[in-house]
Amino acid sequence: MSGITIWTLESDYDRDAVKCLAEKLIHYRSLPNISIRALGKSQIPKRIKGENDPAKALSRAVELYLKEDKCVIFVIDKDGVMSSHQRLKEPNSLINQIQKIVNDETFSGRVHLAWAVCELEAWLLVDCAGIFCYFAHTKNKYKQDCRNAISDKKNIMKLIGKYQKGNTELITEAVSGGKGVKEYLTEFSKDILKTLNPKMKDKDIADEKYRERLSPEIAKFIEINADTVKRNNSLQYLGKLISQCQII
Repeated sequence: MSGITIWTLESDYDRDAVKCLAEKLIHYRSLPNISIRALGKSQIPKRIKGENDPAKALSRAVELYLKEDKCVIFVIDKDGVMSSHQRLKEPNSLINQIQKIVNDETFSGRVHLAWAVCELEAWLLVDCAGIFCYFAHTKNKYKQDCRNAISDKKNIMKLIGKYQKGNTELITEAVSGGKGVKEYLTEFSKDILKTLNPKMKDKDIADEKYRERLSPEIAKFIEINADTVKRNNSLQYLGKLISQCQII
């Protein structure tokens, strides 16, 4: 069994969602005997006492995980040009800490960075039918073979088609702090809820719309196949990195 650590430093919700998607990528690519160790924000080590560089503690943790696993793959959001540029200017930002470790010759070929372009939600949005089926499941509708059940529902398929982008990496913020992929998925979720129950009150829609904590459960409904995976190159790249690590 080949072990691979995937570390989503920004969120524990992302940790659980990415683990689910990574396991689906392993199945899609027919990769044998791979186990995923998923780490998140809560596993970031505290800065070493007396050490000014926070990357040192992270590097030490990576060294320990590599004693058991073949690779460490960092996953971090690339949430628009402006936001990413700002983070790169901050010397102790997570992305700059990761870059130091990736560029460390000690870890050559065994530590990698996989950008989630543009944010993890863009990976979920490769399969809008799956997102619809998640919300339908929460409302006890189309629970038996959801995809089949909705395939002849014109209003539902029209809604899914409206939101299904051919390239989900293009759902980006125009300016720093502007609307991006999270807001796009939130609007989609509100339209799904209205479609499932046209009489649903605005307050209830606001309570049940997409929020980050739902991402691990939504990921369970996402299908990774030849059609969906091509909608996001960065998701494909994660699959390639897993494949490469498996043969080290």
